[in-house]
Amino acid sequence: MEADSSFEEKLEKTVELPALDFFKINFISFLVPLYVCLGLFLLFEYGFINLLSIPPIIHLFTLPVLLLILYYIYLVVLIEFTAFWARSWNKKSPPKQGVFRRVLDDANSEEGKMMKYYHKRGFIIKFPIWLTSKSPFPWLINRTLRKISHNKIGKNVIYYDSYVGLEFTDLGDNTFVYPTSGFSSHAVNTIFGKITMMEIKVGKNNTFYPGTIMGCGALSTDNNVIYPNTVLHKNWRGKPEKLYYQGSPGRPIEVKDKY
Repeated sequence: MEADSSFEEKLEKTVELPALDFFKINFISFLVPLYVCLGLFLLFEYGFINLLSIPPIIHLFTLPVLLLILYYIYLVVLIEFTAFWARSWNKKSPPKQGVFRRVLDDANSEEGKMMKYYHKRGFIIKFPIWLTSKSPFPWLINRTLRKISHNKIGKNVIYYDSYVGLEFTDLGDNTFVYPTSGFSSHAVNTIFGKITMMEIKVGKNNTFYPGTIMGCGALSTDNNVIYPNTVLHKNWRGKPEKLYYQGSPGRPIEVKDKY
């Protein structure tokens, strides 16, 4: 009987996410930029190729270039359209930093409303993030992070097949993130039923080697080098005048100059 009652309690706490709503978000986000590019393609074909009677051989050579340009336009329009959608949500529930109750079953409460739009923001940004990172124009991932979410991305910031922080990240100039590394500005504390959302701040000229993790509220200073498989946990801070870190949690290490 105790096992049955425990199962029933867990069942009551289970919340189904609005799958139809999320499907609609992705579907519309995909279609609107696609229609824009389709219109441009038809305009090129009928307003330029046919009207000027361009020879088929020239048409054949220009087509790959046109498709690549349209792909770039598609990504830019996708970013701008999803950013416009996200801004409308932000007016209804402005994103906040802090520790909040993870309320999923009461959309009318303040924290329930916050969680609702938090999940929507996280969902809508994933498609453009994935598409730009796999495209021939990977630098557009920074445009996506700046436009759609609450991120400050400096100049010459390079995510190299890594896990980006979706929101509340502040990355200084010349930051290089190696593959398999990741940032997360939120942490779900399921034991306590709470969620933490705090900004990750990275100084200028930082390097994150493979397998490093940076958690919410962590702060690195200028010229830090984070070696492989290092964990910069929640609210992590380095040591004054120390530049090199390794371990779990990240601890300062001495690096001898080989030259």
